[in-house]
Parts: sequence; C-alpha cells; structure tokens
Amino acid sequence: MKTLPKARLRLIGFAATSLILIFTLACINRPMKNATPDPSIGSVISIPQSAERDVDMLFIIDNSGSMAGEQATMRANFPALMQTLKDMPGGLPNVHLGVISTDLGTGMFDITYCSDVIGGDAGNLMTNNCPNLADGAKYIVDVEPTGCDITKDVNNQCSSHTCGQSNCAHEPSTSFVEDSVTGCPRCRNYSNQSLEDLFSCVADLGTGGCGFEQHMEAMYKALDPSNTNNVGFIRENAFLAIIFLTDEDDCSASNPQLFDTAQDSLDSTLGYLTSYRCFEFGVTCDINSRTAQGTRQNCVPRDDAGALLHPINRYIDFLQALKDPQMLVVAAIAGPVTPSPSGGGLNAVVGMGDDSKPELQYSCTTAIDGAVPTIRIYNLVSAFTDEEAMASWAYSSICSADYTTALAGIGNKIRDILEFQCLPSPLKGCADVGVEFGSPRAPNQCAINSQCLAECEVSDVFNRGLPDEAQYEVPPCLEIAPDGSRMPGNIDRTLAYANGHPLERDSSLPVAACWHINYQENCPDSNYAEIIISRTTDPPPRSFSNVACKQISRDEQLCNDLQDNDEDCLVDQDDPCCQNAANCTL
Repeated sequence: MKTLPKARLRLIGFAATSLILIFTLACINRPMKNATPDPSIGSVISIPQSAERDVDMLFIIDNSGSMAGEQATMRANFPALMQTLKDMPGGLPNVHLGVISTDLGTGMFDITYCSDVIGGDAGNLMTNNCPNLADGAKYIVDVEPTGCDITKDVNNQCSSHTCGQSNCAHEPSTSFVEDSVTGCPRCRNYSNQSLEDLFSCVADLGTGGCGFEQHMEAMYKALDPSNTNNVGFIRENAFLAIIFLTDEDDCSASNPQLFDTAQDSLDSTLGYLTSYRCFEFGVTCDINSRTAQGTRQNCVPRDDAGALLHPINRYIDFLQALKDPQMLVVAAIAGPVTPSPSGGGLNAVVGMGDDSKPELQYSCTTAIDGAVPTIRIYNLVSAFTDEEAMASWAYSSICSADYTTALAGIGNKIRDILEFQCLPSPLKGCADVGVEFGSPRAPNQCAINSQCLAECEVSDVFNRGLPDEAQYEVPPCLEIAPDGSRMPGNIDRTLAYANGHPLERDSSLPVAACWHINYQENCPDSNYAEIIISRTTDPPPRSFSNVACKQISRDEQLCNDLQDNDEDCLVDQDDPCCQNAANCTL
C-alpha cells in the first residue's frame, strides 16, 4: 500500500458508531419479523479534516517525594502505549512526546523541596539531559518524511521509499533514518536508542519536586503559546493527548498566599502548612469544617470567592480554545474517586494524621504508601471524556501494580481518532465497494453492486466553535463534471471529473471539495468502505466534515421477505447466512 504525501483523513472515535443508523437484527431464529423499510439517512458523525497523522503527547508527571514507584511503573508500561500506535494502520503516527513536572514552586515562600526559583519548573518541557537526544531538544520527535513515496504492506513493513534528509525539512531538528524493525523512513531528533527507552530516560524526573503539586497550571504554562521555551511542541493541526500521573490532587494556586509559611496552626486562616490546604481551598463538599472527621459527600472543585485555587473552568476553557474537543485526549493515572450516592459529586474521607493535623485519607493503597482522591483532576478529565472511557482507561488508579490497561487504552483512543475514516456498516448502494477497485468482497456480480452508488449527505464545518464558523455543502464527486458543473443523480463515472475518484488533494479539482467512497482494506466492518473528502487545498484549522449515509446490514436480515437485505445478490435461502447462522458475520 502506497502512502500519500498527505495523510488520509481519519474518523473520530469508533465509539461514535452508536450514532449511525445500524441494523442489529440477529441472523438466527428465522423467519424473523418484517424487514425494516429502505433505510433513511442516518445520524451525523463528525470527521476531522485539518489534522494529519500528527499527535502531540504531553505527560504531566508528579515528581514529589512519594512518586518513585509510580514513575517506575509508568516508564515500565509505556511500551504498551507505543505498541498500540505502532500496530495501527500506517504504523507509528507523527509524534511529539513531551514531559513536564508538577513543580511550580511556592512563590516567595521557602518550603522544603519546592523550588527556590520563582515559578519552579514553570511548565517547561524537560529532557532530563538524556544523552541520545539531539543538542538543544526540548521534546522527542519521531515523524514520517514528507513529499516522498513510501510503500508499506499491511504489517507496516516498508519495502521501498524515495525519501532522504531533505524530506525531513518540516522538522528541522531531525535526522533521516530507516527504522531497524520496519525498514520505514523516519525523521528523528534522537539516535542509538529506542523511542521507549529514550522516553524512560526523559520521564525519570525523580522525587525532589514540590509537595504542593500544581498539575493543571503546569499544563497551562506548558501549552500556552507565550511559553517560548516550548515553541514547536504543539502543532496547529495535530491531535493533542494529555496524560496526568499523580498520587495527589491538583493544587494550582490562584493566590500564592496559599503557601504562607507564617500560618501553621489549626485555628489560623489557612490552617496547618500541609497539602490539606489544597483540598480545603480547592474543593467544597457537604461538610467543609477542617475539624470534622469522616466521609464528606458531594465534593466538587471550588469556584467561589474564597477559593485559593484556580477554578477548573480556567483549564477546560483553555483546552477548548487550544483544540477542538474532538482533537483532544485527556487521561489520568491518579487517586481513585468514589461518586456520592446522590450523584452530586464525589466522596472524600478526612481524618487526623499521626501529628494530629487534618489530612485527606487514602482512596487506595500500595505496599509502600497510597493515593488520595484526585477530585479536581477527575473533573477535568471527565469534561473531555465519556463515562465508558472514564471507567475503562481514561481515569485509572495509580495504586495498580500495572498501568498497561490505562496506557494501551490511551493508545487505542489515539488510534481511533487517527485511523482511516472507516464507516461502521456497509453502505446502501455500495455493498461491495471493492468491485470498482478490483478487490470485490464476493464473486457475485449484479446490478446492485456493479459500482458504488452510496447515498450520503456531507457538509464542511470550518472554524467550528469560533465566531466565524461556517458550513458548506460538499457534493458527491460523481456529480461533478470536469468543467465544475453539477450533474445531479449522475451514475456514469466516465462523465465525472477523475471518474468520480479524485485524489485527496487535487489542485485541479473544479470545485472546492467533493466526497467519494474509497476501498480501504483496513475497514472490514463496512465491507472495506471509507469516505474521502477530496479538496483543492488544505482546509483551515478546526475543520470537520459532517457525514450521514444510508446503511445496510452486513448479512441477510430476513430469510422470507424476497428482499436482498445485504445487497450481496443472494436473496433469502440463497444467502449463506440463511442457510446456516454460522455463516453470518454479525
């Protein structure tokens, strides 16, 4: 399979398949109920248009004194994330990998382990002086060359390419190499080491950091375009993955007086100089007295005038302005939380420590220590993640002995949003898309599947979520004549520009954009159909295409209705699925 200089469009989350009209009738217990009428246009799915196979990954790592074991576990399990990405169609995407600490210091107050430099590590990307990184590198770069031909097989092995150092000009700090495992050309700013081992070096931040961890503000500072130290890490059209690793909740101070060392008693305004201050002035519950012990319910991040931590909306709004939410993956390996019975928030347990000072109790424990519920971080992650993902991989316990599930889940999510834009079910009028491309699914030929005549409604949305958002209809390429005129209902490909299958980027395309169905061997659920939006030029940032198509089942649904439900040219008992349920693909 030959890769194009421009990466293919990709479909946001196969979890979105539930939004598409899909027939789910089983292939057994026939005869079945009456067949569903001719399917109407289904619900809309949204496909990013402005991103390449680019993903920027930022790890926010707690480097306080209790994190040695957790950091080691994360580094040991990191290959699970990378292997998931390497196994995706097309192989490893174009990655930027960055690491920051949670240490922003404590302002003018001198606290042990908190940097005596105002601002601490300031959200600057850290490389830990790893020797195999290029001089001056602030983050890891491993990307594919551009402007050259690369021939890959389905196992992501490269048999040939025409790339060289000049094809790495888009990442000027990199050198051209051929991967020792795949034989594929890459542009890298490191050498003599695997990506996994290099990351393990970079992410080994140690445990000398501040115990007042400011995860969210460190993230903010790292991604803020005004941070000149991190220039180049965030690419405008790249997907962004943010991963927190911590055993304590966020303490992003809006007022440095939070760290006032002169106050250190139970009855002082701020209470004892412990991390309990972060909970007291950053979270509110049904009980808020620092002397009250026991379970507190309905705990949520504070946003009132008395809060001394930034409200989490500061960070939600920041990320939404930085990237469209469909281009964000936010996850955490952190202290587990328990929902309150009323559903109004989360639980926390407050007790007294050995020094008779109030402290948040562990929500999980390890052989050495434990972690407290990270209520603020949970709320940030859940703002960008659905409940199913939160329960499976997006929010995982840091007390687990193995982070493989969490890291592989993050990799799978990235894979889903970068993969080919496979449709979730076969298309009505295009049951066997391979017929037009010399790779039919079945040997049966009939008028139904002699060519692809899918029925879809497609529109572009440019600058989505911004004041100048605009929406445009995208016509089918089959209806576009070489002179740009529209031929509604045309089914003769010889009359259409480029036979109705123009390149993804075609400067001679007589219209701004049109859609067509392509054969893609990585799309078995749709009988190998993906939708391609061909364009004259790259769309602007925050561009998406809304797509809704008529769809059919992959199998014969009824065996006594005299209808070819799956449009494979075999009706009722002639269809293998009706002859034997074992032949059904559902």
